[in-house]
Amino acid sequence: PFEDALKNQTSEPVLNKLTSVECTSPLLCRAADWTRTEELSIEPWYQGEMSRKEAEQLLKKCGDFLVRKSTTNPGSYVLTGMQNGQAKHLLLVDPEGT
Repeated sequence: PFEDALKNQTSEPVLNKLTSVECTSPLLCRAADWTRTEELSIEPWYQGEMSRKEAEQLLKKCGDFLVRKSTTNPGSYVLTGMQNGQAKHLLLVDPEGT
């Protein structure tokens, strides 16, 4: 079920990459982060910043999942899902390194 949920996602990008704005200053970086957070906050599966333990407490049955902002890797996101009664935490990595 966890893998099926991932397969059933649309191929349309959820986040718009800010290609015209590069993080050359702290102010631009904060603006880019704010836009990304604003876009994510409307998604029911996005839970914001939380620990592994907090995320695991929200997952009740096999196939439940959420995306959260990592508390241990600043600026990173984690996909947390329940599979066969066990929580899995997958660090999401952008292959382009952004």
